Amino acid sequence: MVNKIISIFAASLLLLGCDQTDDISQMLPGRVGPSGEVLVVMKKSMKSDSLVRTLERVFMDIYPMLPQAEPEFDLTLLDFEEFDRFWKPHRNVLFVDIADRIDTKEPNLGIFKNKYAKGQVYLELKARTPELAAVAVEERAEEIRSILETEERSRYMDLIRADKNFKIDKTLQEKYGIALDVPRDARIMVEEEDFVLIDRQLTRQQGGDNHDVKEGIVIYFYPYTTEEVFSPQYLLAKRDSLLKHYVHGNPEGSYMTTEMRYYPRYEEINFRDQFAAEIRGLWKMEGDFMGGPFISITQYDEVNKRIVTVEGYAYAPFFDKREYVRELEAIIRSLQHVKVGTKVSE
Repeated sequence: MVNKIISIFAASLLLLGCDQTDDISQMLPGRVGPSGEVLVVMKKSMKSDSLVRTLERVFMDIYPMLPQAEPEFDLTLLDFEEFDRFWKPHRNVLFVDIADRIDTKEPNLGIFKNKYAKGQVYLELKARTPELAAVAVEERAEEIRSILETEERSRYMDLIRADKNFKIDKTLQEKYGIALDVPRDARIMVEEEDFVLIDRQLTRQQGGDNHDVKEGIVIYFYPYTTEEVFSPQYLLAKRDSLLKHYVHGNPEGSYMTTEMRYYPRYEEINFRDQFAAEIRGLWKMEGDFMGGPFISITQYDEVNKRIVTVEGYAYAPFFDKREYVRELEAIIRSLQHVKVGTKVSE
């Protein structure tokens, strides 16, 4: 049975590419719901303990490398009868259909985009029992999370691209040979030959008070010498030496460094069809009481024959950090290499 579930599930993942036609999708409403939320729709009578616990494990696994534990996705359960026109455009929907029918003889999961709203991911799970539905979901938990994570990041990319800072992008392309989408309200704070610091100051409200939130984008370049430049030890040492020199806190003598009590997570990834190293970790301000999460991507720049690292870090002491990291990842993953000196029109 498990092998059948796996094969059926794998085949159904192909449905993700089956969007509504362009003409129809343009007529759909915009998606609703907060980033990172998954709406699970099922009959109350089918909310078995085993299925609910499985869904919690699949969607609410811990998001990597944050100062406090946060789930990868927030799960909201909705009864079948409440799934009306106000809920149908939700950004991420898992519709669970438990029934004894011909089309539920074997568990299957259909994955669709733009079913009820533009930019929506809609998962439709069919099975004869809640237990079989639970097995089907858990067998492909990693793929489901990857699809949703990629889509959430793409949504942030679209938002940033729609209101990007063209002045910064022009400077980065002409002077440094990279293209990067950063929000309009960002500004360059440090602009050296091989190092750039971009700062974004935000204000968010909580508990009736306004609180400061800070996002930073760090970009630096250095020669490729050996394969060791992609090792986590080399990358972290390079990071700490440059940030100590360029990124300082308010108390004199304070500087940014890597929090090594929680060793950063290193992963080799495929980025734009090329090898890259990704690091997720925590930063702290030595000599001060600031800290937060960061994520970086390092890649060899074939165009300009060098190594490029782009990092995003967040400081949001009064708020959850997950969505800030997702937004920062969307920014750094917009990285493209262009020839240094490329002229960009205003």
